[in-house]
Amino acid sequence: MYLCGCYSNQFIDEMYKIVRKEQLSEKVFLFEVEAPLIAKSRKAGNFVIIRVDQQGERIPLTIAEADIERGTITLVVQAVGVSTIKMTQLNAGDELADIVGPLGNPTHIENFGTVVCAGGGVGVAPMLPIIQALKAAGNRVLAVLAGRTKELIILEEQVRQSADEVIIMTDDGSYGQQGVVTVGIEQFIQQEKVDKVFAIGPAIMMKFCCLTTQKYNIPTDVSLNTIMVDGTGMCGACRLTIGGKTKFVCIDGPEFDGHQVNWDEMFKRMGTFREEEQKALKAFEEQEARSQSGIGKETAATANKPVAATAQQIPAAAELKPKERVQIPRVVMPELDPTYRATTIREEVNQGLPCAKHSDAWPVRSQHAWKAVR
Repeated sequence: MYLCGCYSNQFIDEMYKIVRKEQLSEKVFLFEVEAPLIAKSRKAGNFVIIRVDQQGERIPLTIAEADIERGTITLVVQAVGVSTIKMTQLNAGDELADIVGPLGNPTHIENFGTVVCAGGGVGVAPMLPIIQALKAAGNRVLAVLAGRTKELIILEEQVRQSADEVIIMTDDGSYGQQGVVTVGIEQFIQQEKVDKVFAIGPAIMMKFCCLTTQKYNIPTDVSLNTIMVDGTGMCGACRLTIGGKTKFVCIDGPEFDGHQVNWDEMFKRMGTFREEEQKALKAFEEQEARSQSGIGKETAATANKPVAATAQQIPAAAELKPKERVQIPRVVMPELDPTYRATTIREEVNQGLPCAKHSDAWPVRSQHAWKAVR
């Protein structure tokens, strides 16, 4: 695993310029970004962690393509939360604060024989380099692209350049055949002997792809990077039971044998930060609405509203008495249900309190994490 990016401009003065932006559907955008070291060393299945700005959260994105000569990587982003919305608002010429990668284990590529590659929605983007690598290895590649409507089918032309056959499935029948991705997979299975299946898309889609291939005893790999947070194995947010053993998606994956994945646990993980994500999105939308309506001044109501103390306003711990320390506002971290943790995930990572100032939280937590694993 090579770390060709950085976590913060505190360590290196480098930004990552967007050289091309293309809208693929209503909320899905393609970005070509300058990152020459990552472009040179990436392989199919690798991902990167990006931050839009210095205050942004970390977003895992699989590398869709790379151009070594241009020194660029291609990322496909769907606007679903605050950070991805902010990224889709950027244009060619703008810069990303951080990119770290390539991360994760690359896809295991060999000449399997006949391979079905199923991509659902934005999952077609991480599937594209796998299709290209499988074809280069001598496989017969059969692709299934699925989406709710015609507008949500992305990168079809690029897929057709490498795949031997392509089936398009849409929920409403507006393009290709009407139906879900598993219908297309079964068509190929009935058509000829299939030796391997890859499936990438929404978790529920991947689960049913695995249930379908399990009936035919066909090995199936899936990508689970949607639940990653830190991306380097230090936060524990992506711990899952795979084949009865605890695995970290970010460092043990992100691709696993889909027949071994505990999908119920996967769905629980996906909902861990849902409440916080919804609150953040609501606050962001309200702020955007105020900006668009020209309301930039503080109203009497907001001026009198209590504001949480900042790191600068909080005295050093040594200067406070014990009773004063407990009055400092604490940040409550999301956590799984205690009963579920106690009876199901025995090795759950402890979730403590972050530093009050977000920009200081990462270095402090990383130091403790490295001490713990040394």
